[in-house]
Amino acid sequence: MNLHKEDEKIGESAEKSEKKTESGYRRKKLGEYQCHCCKEKKPYCLSCPCGFMICEKCFQENLWGISNGPTWICPDCERIRMT
Repeated sequence: MNLHKEDEKIGESAEKSEKKTESGYRRKKLGEYQCHCCKEKKPYCLSCPCGFMICEKCFQENLWGISNGPTWICPDCERIRMT
């Protein structure tokens, strides 16, 4: 009888882990980049977990205000990000 309960627990934990992988926290979205500055869709943008995205061209134009070397600061949430 105890074995049956343990099997149920194992089955439940396997179902939970499957659900976790379906809606992962950091799922990569390929081809869905849109620069917040120029509003153009791009194949790649620098992005922040808050949702802010900036293309390389706009990043270079605004380098003086958001970057200090290998890092940049998100203008929306002020997180420090690596380039």
